[in-house]
Amino acid sequence: MKTKFSWRAFISFGLTWGILVILVSGVILYVAPPGRYAHWVNWELAGLSKEGWQAIHTLFSLGFIVLSVFHLFAVNWKAFVSYLKSKTTKGFSKKRELIFSIVAVLVFFFGTVFSLPPFQTVMDFGESATNSWEKTEERAPVPHAELLTLTELAHQLDIESVDEITRKLDSHKIIYKDTHTQTLQEIGEANNSTPLEIYEIIEKKPANHGQGMGVGRKTIEDFAKELNKSTDELMQMLEKNNIDAKPTETLRTIGENNGLPPRDVYKILSE
Repeated sequence: MKTKFSWRAFISFGLTWGILVILVSGVILYVAPPGRYAHWVNWELAGLSKEGWQAIHTLFSLGFIVLSVFHLFAVNWKAFVSYLKSKTTKGFSKKRELIFSIVAVLVFFFGTVFSLPPFQTVMDFGESATNSWEKTEERAPVPHAELLTLTELAHQLDIESVDEITRKLDSHKIIYKDTHTQTLQEIGEANNSTPLEIYEIIEKKPANHGQGMGVGRKTIEDFAKELNKSTDELMQMLEKNNIDAKPTETLRTIGENNGLPPRDVYKILSE
């Protein structure tokens, strides 16, 4: 015979599956890389991005709460009310357990709020695991660089014209629509690539071109090696043009201190 659908069993199964999914997704998010890196390299685990795991964790947590409410008020409400009545009449027989549970909750709450060990130790371990994903060579030039447009990236890299970027993208057959509104992340998605890979194409210097992009981040000492000149010789060239500088300063810093674009300083050095 066909048995009647059991809501009690349905809710119990739902709570079981829910807590398992919440446990797994919680552990994954505990050690997942920071958002700036996850977006930069299109990080995924089991085919899901960090946002995907966050969505699963959030929605299953919400579902768990809803099922818990139904479990209490729809399935076990009579038993719950009966329990309250009996305990109100007889008094709580488990007073020590009640007090200890309250104390435990307060210890966890204030230990977390005031960053006390061992609670802070747990958070520090998670932070360490999170930061271990990010490699120096894969680090973005600025946080959330995947949201930069090509025009904004050209400014960030001290490139005079965005055409330098588009020429490189064209040579690698990278599809893009607009240099002013389309972000690196959108370009990466359109080319089945990551923002990091698009950036590496843009940032890479031609073999026969010693300078090019990113000159603003180089120091006088760096250019002395590239141009096969002494640091003193380059310093004298700057002095002749009434430019104050130090050998360890970058061209960007020198330009800012003297009211000049880094490219103008570079042109003086390369004469």
